[in-house]
Amino acid sequence: AHELQTPLAVFQAKIDTLIQRTDVTQEQSEILDSLNENVSRLNRLNKNLLFLSKMENAVYNDKQSMSLTNCIQKNLDFFTEQAKAKHLFITIDAGEDVEIKSNPVLADVLISNLFLNAIKHNIEEGEINISIHNNSLTFSNSGQAQALNSEHLFNRFSKINPSEDGTGLGLSIVKKIADINNWTVAYNYKNNLHSFSILF
Repeated sequence: AHELQTPLAVFQAKIDTLIQRTDVTQEQSEILDSLNENVSRLNRLNKNLLFLSKMENAVYNDKQSMSLTNCIQKNLDFFTEQAKAKHLFITIDAGEDVEIKSNPVLADVLISNLFLNAIKHNIEEGEINISIHNNSLTFSNSGQAQALNSEHLFNRFSKINPSEDGTGLGLSIVKKIADINNWTVAYNYKNNLHSFSILF
């Protein structure tokens, strides 16, 4: 993954330069847009693979106590605009605040990936319910009207919808972070809602 960083950066820079030109035809412009999308996807994939590699090499071993509610709120502020674009309704049901012990970077990535998953695989005017209770965190979202295949859900490169853009690494990163912290991850489908829970 490290070896890909420089070639991808060079490729992206060249595409950006070509996109800025005013003498390209409509057909060339469409090809450049397609190339740009694919390079962006490769960059995301490479970034996620590097992150997984760092976790496996214990780069994020240092832990500290933090408020789960604060972590949620920080990410909620960031993802609100994305949720608005799909007209999603977000609710938070929090009992007593849960204090977790984790590397701050890992905690932030775990929660942001759960947000991304709930937004990306939702329906227009759908809902996202976030619950903090009994030492657990649950993200529930509307989406496809059937349960997902939980057997491969947290595997690397496994996609909820193969036709959708994405790296297929989001939930596997969630699982890896949970494993590092000795937390449990579970998936459930009930009342037309897909729920992902972390038990601390």
